Amino acid sequence: MTPRIQQEYVQRFVLFVLSIVLSLLTGCAKVQRSSANDTLITTRLQLGMAYLARDDLDAARRNLTCAVAAAPGDYRTQLGMALYEQRIGEYGAAEQHYRTALRQAPENASVMNNYGAFLCSLGQYVAAQKQFSAAAQRLDYREVAQALENAGYCHFKAGKCDEARTFLVRALHYDPTKGDRVFSEVGHRLAVRQFNEARHLLDIYHHSLPASAESLWLEIRFAALAGRDDERNYHGDRLARSFPHSKQYQQFLANEY
Repeated sequence: MTPRIQQEYVQRFVLFVLSIVLSLLTGCAKVQRSSANDTLITTRLQLGMAYLARDDLDAARRNLTCAVAAAPGDYRTQLGMALYEQRIGEYGAAEQHYRTALRQAPENASVMNNYGAFLCSLGQYVAAQKQFSAAAQRLDYREVAQALENAGYCHFKAGKCDEARTFLVRALHYDPTKGDRVFSEVGHRLAVRQFNEARHLLDIYHHSLPASAESLWLEIRFAALAGRDDERNYHGDRLARSFPHSKQYQQFLANEY
C-alpha cells in the first residue's frame, strides 16, 4: 500500500454553505473554543481534507494549518495534518502528528486505522498490525470492517497470503461493499502482470460474495492475459447467462480484454 493509495482511506467530506466557507478564508488566528469556533475549525478541517482528496495540496495545507493552529488539542486536526504530511512524503512529520493524535484519542479506531495504514506503507508490518488489531476491538461496526480490510491488505503486502485471506474474508462478510476495493486491487495487479496476487484476491472475493458482472469480467481478463482460453470462454458463458445486458458482456463480445 503506497503513500498515494492512502488517499483511499480519506473519508467523504461535505463542504459547508458558501457564506461559512468565505468567512473562513480571511484568517486563522488561534481563538478560544466556542460552539461557533468549533464549527469554523471543523469546516477548516473538512475543507483541507476535501482539497487533499482532490490533490490541491496548497489549499489543503493552508486549511489544515489553520485547523491545527486553532485547535492543536483536537485529535481530528492532528490526524488531518498527518494525512497531509504523509501525502507529500514528509514521513517524520506525519509520524509526529499520528502519535499526537493517538495520545489525544487513544481509543479512537479511525486514528488507529490510519496510523496502521501509514506504518504498513513504510513496511513496519508488525507495528501496523498492532494498530489494526486494536481498532478491530472497538464497537464501531464500520471501523471494525475497515481494520479487518487494512490488516488483510497489509498482510498481503508482507507476502502473507493465508493471513491476508483470513482478514479479507472477514472484512467482506462485515461489509460486502469492500468488494469494490478487491476489484480495484485485482485490476491493478493484472495491469502489472502480478497474476498470483490477482488470483488470490479473486479467490477471496468468490469465497465471500456471489459472482457479479465485474468479478466475472476480471476472471475473463485474468484468463486472457494468462493465455487460458478455456477459462476465458467458461467465464464468458457465465457472464452471458447471468449478466447478458452488462457492459462487461459487451466488452467480452468485443474481445476487449
